[in-house]
Amino acid sequence: MNCDGRINNFDIDPFVRALSDANEYTAAYPACEISTADIDGDGEVNNFDIDGFVACLVRGCP
Repeated sequence: MNCDGRINNFDIDPFVRALSDANEYTAAYPACEISTADIDGDGEVNNFDIDGFVACLVRGCP
């Protein structure tokens, strides 16, 4: 979520920002793609992506 190519604790704040305010996320991270927050792949960045994001932090993403 912070465009460094790794999933770690530094992605938590940007992920929360993407969930709460897409425009604010885009302004803060103009080089990043907000769709990376769509962890469940349903085409929307919303609260259903939270569990998947936490799982990625703990176990890594495929």
